[in-house]
Amino acid sequence: MNELSKKLRWLRSQKGISQKELARFLHCSPSTVSNYENAVYAPGLDILVLLADFYEVSVDYLLGRTFYPYPTELQHKTIYGQYTLSQFLCLLEHLTEKDKRFLAYGFRLLEKLPNPKQQS
Repeated sequence: MNELSKKLRWLRSQKGISQKELARFLHCSPSTVSNYENAVYAPGLDILVLLADFYEVSVDYLLGRTFYPYPTELQHKTIYGQYTLSQFLCLLEHLTEKDKRFLAYGFRLLEKLPNPKQQS
């Protein structure tokens, strides 16, 4: 199995859909989806674009050209102050393992906070 097929299988499982459901979206047979996920053959460019849109990832991510699954327009979006998402993710790569664990702990705490938008 190659990287593309592994990603396709993983993304589908994360979305919680069957090969049959994905096949309906792609207008193909479930066996075609299975062939993509088992690296029997690779999807064409038109199908790659559909898959990227469906999973909300970039084609570069599907092809292994980037580690980050986010579409390019999101990678360049400013998320805090002067930092874009891409710059922020790059900075994270330079953290020590201890600092990454600490940051992850902070994120877990943030997830537990009530969402102010939902309280209105």
